[in-house]
Amino acid sequence: MLRLRLPRVGRTAGRGGALAMQAPRRPTAHRGPAPCQPRGDRASLHRGRPRPGRWLCSPAPASSSWGAQPHVVDLRSDTVTRPSVAMRQAMAQAEVGDDDYGEDPTVNELQRLAAQLLGMEEALFVPTSTMANLIAVMCHCQRRGAQLLVGREAHLHVFEQGGVAQVAGVHSQVLQDLPDGTLDLDELESTVRAGYGSRYHPRSVLICLENTHSSAGGRVLPLAYLREVRLLADRYKLRIHMDGARLMNAAVAQGVAPAQITQHCDSISLCFSKGLGAPAGALVAGCREFVAEAWRIRKLLGGGMRQAGVLAAAARVGLERMEETLQRDHSNAHRFAQGVWELGSPICSVNPSAVETNMVLVRVAVPWLSPEKLCEHMQAVSEEEVAETGQAVSVRLFPWTARSLRAVWHCDVSAQDTQLAANKLKFVAEQCWRERGAAPARPDAAHGSKHPCGCSAAAS
Repeated sequence: MLRLRLPRVGRTAGRGGALAMQAPRRPTAHRGPAPCQPRGDRASLHRGRPRPGRWLCSPAPASSSWGAQPHVVDLRSDTVTRPSVAMRQAMAQAEVGDDDYGEDPTVNELQRLAAQLLGMEEALFVPTSTMANLIAVMCHCQRRGAQLLVGREAHLHVFEQGGVAQVAGVHSQVLQDLPDGTLDLDELESTVRAGYGSRYHPRSVLICLENTHSSAGGRVLPLAYLREVRLLADRYKLRIHMDGARLMNAAVAQGVAPAQITQHCDSISLCFSKGLGAPAGALVAGCREFVAEAWRIRKLLGGGMRQAGVLAAAARVGLERMEETLQRDHSNAHRFAQGVWELGSPICSVNPSAVETNMVLVRVAVPWLSPEKLCEHMQAVSEEEVAETGQAVSVRLFPWTARSLRAVWHCDVSAQDTQLAANKLKFVAEQCWRERGAAPARPDAAHGSKHPCGCSAAAS
């Protein structure tokens, strides 16, 4: 079991993991941005009903029939967290200085602790993980036209504005990601060999990995796989950068110290504003020479900060409490996935064996319902729902692919919230199925007699 021991920052209350043990509470007012009302023909959602319910936008009118605004469960991403009481107090009390001069003591201490935790010589605090990844690529690929090898669905390739090409002048060679987030090692080596020593091909310099792998549903890269990639990189004199935005989720899921993962890499990025719950901040870590160059590139990209200790203090609280927080997130995510699988709905399905950390990919199994529309139904609240369930719950999800949506657990989602989200999905799925004029399938008919790990699982 991973045990992280860092000095505490004051005697402050945590974020409130005890919510998981509280009795069900009445719906509370929504604290964030108002969810959108479903688009399209609202009447068609209840066509054929003897008493059609009225779908309401959220937040609900002040004089709504149930007397309160919906309780919102936001599962779009682990970036939607709010700083805990402990983080806010640490931020208010942080000792600060000009970090661009290297004079912020709170930032310096965070960098030292993080480097030690990651098994690296030094670390550099930066505003975002996107900047951390770009800095790492620019440090490793200093010749224009250098080539990096990266998965086709990697965050660095898909969601970071092509910065490695726009800013760094680096050529990306994309490889097909496997379902578990790894790359096929034979394909990786053959790609490297195709241009190795060639006067015509781009020169491969860097391999980029992502751990956990977001597009694969938060899958964790196995340690044995990382060792094989390291051997391959050494064989052809390549370097390895790991996009470790959710590295701590991987460490907690595997029950290992983060350094046991990063020992196979030349550099690593880490995000504090995802599962760790801080409002902002990331870092990039590596050897001393690498971080010295990273400092120069951070300045080039406009990432030099001043009294950044107020952000570093919150990041440190997130590190101190990561094991308890992330274990709870993983447990809640798996509980939700198991519940969806046991529901046996013909509308949607999940493979619980693929849920390794805080993410759940829900497959929308019928062609007449899109993930976007299902997300709209989950977010909206109807009078009929309140009448049938006694609750007004709005669940915010993210349409992920053409046939799937994503749910991400974080420190602001309790076990009670998880159950409310599962109940809402059950209600919406049954409602959509009835409105198509069909009866819900029985769980045993949908899954057969095998365990979720078996090949007969509906989400396989």
